[in-house]
Amino acid sequence: MNNDKLIYSILFELTNGRVPNPTDYKLELFIWAETLERMGNYGYVRGVTISYFEEDEWYDETVHSVVLDSVQVTNVGLAFLKENSSWMQTYKEIANVNEWLEI
Repeated sequence: MNNDKLIYSILFELTNGRVPNPTDYKLELFIWAETLERMGNYGYVRGVTISYFEEDEWYDETVHSVVLDSVQVTNVGLAFLKENSSWMQTYKEIANVNEWLEI
């Protein structure tokens, strides 16, 4: 999976008023959380809430939930979309996002 395209897709959906979720991309919750955390670290988004189970013998910082209710795309995120605008045409025409992410 192309991680830059995944980030592009998430940002595109958010800027168009849609809230993507891990099942849209066939991702496990911990990978979804890592991706959104990375996007926050890059400065592309803010307002992502990631909750973890408490550490114990069964869970070692296992992701409990990822909440995007107050997520905002930043100017840095908008710049990423603009820098990769060549993907927009093919992205808008896709029927299966997972196939597009492999291209």
